Formats: sequence, C-alpha cells, structure tokens
Amino acid sequence: MRTEELGEFALIARLTAGLPTRADVALGVGDDAALLDLSGFAADALLVATCDAQVEGEHFTLGVATPEEIGHKALAVNLSDLAAMGAEPLWALVSLLLPRALEVATLDGVYAGLRSLAARYSVALVGGNVSATAGPLAIDVTALGRVPRGQALTRAGGSPGDLVLVTGTLGAAAAGVLLQGGDSRLDAVSAAARAQARTALVSPQPRLAEGRALAASGVVTAMLDVSDGLAADLGHLCAASQVSAELDADAISVDPAALAVAEALGRDALRMALEGGEDYELAFTVGPDAVEQALEAVTAVGGGARVIGRLTEPGLGLRLLYADGSIEELAARGWDHLRPN
Repeated sequence: MRTEELGEFALIARLTAGLPTRADVALGVGDDAALLDLSGFAADALLVATCDAQVEGEHFTLGVATPEEIGHKALAVNLSDLAAMGAEPLWALVSLLLPRALEVATLDGVYAGLRSLAARYSVALVGGNVSATAGPLAIDVTALGRVPRGQALTRAGGSPGDLVLVTGTLGAAAAGVLLQGGDSRLDAVSAAARAQARTALVSPQPRLAEGRALAASGVVTAMLDVSDGLAADLGHLCAASQVSAELDADAISVDPAALAVAEALGRDALRMALEGGEDYELAFTVGPDAVEQALEAVTAVGGGARVIGRLTEPGLGLRLLYADGSIEELAARGWDHLRPN
C-alpha cells in the first residue's frame, strides 16, 4: 500500500500509535502542538534544542540502508548534537516529506527504528508533521533535551595549551561509503570490516553517556560532535574558541575498517579519518592537568577517548605533525551540505 492510498490522517494514526512517552509529557501527539511540563527542571537546567534533516540520496539510500536503520539514524544524528552539549535527551518531533507513491511499509520500518532508539534513551516522540513532496523522502527531526545550568558545553571556551581528545575511532563511516562503490579491489576486505563500516554509516551510536559524563566532570573547556569530519569540525571549534590547533598524526585513532578499505583501494586511511565525516564521536578539549579526570569520566560510562593534539595560539591554522618532525598545513575540509563533496 502506498501513502497516497492510505491518506494523511490514517498514516499519522498508524505511525504514532503507542509512541514512547514520559511523565513530563502533558499532551503528546493529537493536538495542534505538544504540551511539555518544564516544572521539574526549569529553575536549575537549560532547555537544549536542535534539528537535523535526513534526505534520501544525500544522507541515505533506500536499498542500502533498511527503513529501520534510516529511522535510527534520523534520530541518532540529533541525539549526537545533544550529546555534544552534555545534555540529557527528553523529547523529539518528526516531520516527514513523503513522495505520494512511497510504500507505507517503508514508513512502518522508519518508525520502528525511531521508536527503538527513542525507547533506549527514554525519549518521547511528541509530534511532528506530514507533507507530500515531488522530491525525495526527507525526515526532519527536532530533538529537545536538558542540561544542568552551568554544565552546558559549547564550541567556544578552548584556550591555547588545552589538549584535544576524541572518543572512539574515526573513518569507519567513510569506509562504508566507499564500500558502496562496487570496486572489485574491495573483495579483499574481510566480512568483519565490511560489517563494521556499514554499521558505522547506517546506524551511528550517539555518545550521550560520554557527553553527559564529560559535562558533569567540569573539566571540559569546549566540545562538539564529529559529523562533518574531524578536520572540518575541529576547525569550527577553533573558530568559536579563537584558537588554532595541531594534531599528532600517529595519535589519531583510525578505525580498523577504514584501514582495511584504504589498503584495498590504495587510499590514505588517515585522510579518511580526518575528512570522511559521519563518525558522530565527540571531540573535546581540556587543560593538561585535567586529562586523567576527563578520561576517567569517559571510561566510567563504558567509553574510550585519547589525546590527539593540542590547541595553539590563534592565526596558525590547523596543522598535522608527523613522527619524523614534518608538518602539514591541514585544510578544514570535510562534508559540506551545499557544496560538491
């Protein structure tokens, strides 16, 4: 059955029946807007809001990702933004731009992925909108969360001498993109590496626990999520903090899947980690004396992080330092939604 056969209101009722909720949802789906009770935290916390759209052909491909994975990612990328602020996610709204001929079963799967991830983090899906489009399927999510007053982390606040750290590994999602190319040289890549690269691309995991732990530690000076590529995103942090940065090439944790794909294609795995994007790890800065405290905060919630460089005086740009002493000027290059990539 196609969406045009079912109709708008029957589709909304189908997709929103039994959505996850919370005690602070005074009124969820079904009226002109949701009513959310802020009385439990308005005095001692800030509301954190973000939105991000996933567009077929730009962010996902039906047939490469399952509908459930598409729904998961649509919410996950928004939760990653909340993680970067050190926030606890609370509520989300979902707007759908639907080709009329789209199969309803596809949307059932999208909402299954949304529901599953929302339930994992106690996020209530409280509303949204449905509209027809002559273009591709698009899923636009607005996510709302809270952060204790005084704990919110931003891109600004880093200072020369602060160390740069990143959670997890980088480059696996970029490897997942390359695996879609059908190059016969990729036959040499192991099934395990293929699976890791695909999962990183279609089903990223927001670092919410790490973000909240780092915010609570009180030692982080600046933070953001790595969505457009480490080089590009670190460039954003440097611009906001009015500093420069230098990275140690040997310290950057390249994902094993990226190493495997790069070896098969004769590519530079480090470049994939620096510029690939869609890793959804957290890049953050701390003073030299606070590194152990930050690492312990991440480890305590089951995560991992490592020092990859340092912030420097403004005007020096981004630089990559190699073990042999050579230095490369590093362009803040990564994914740009409005430019050819």
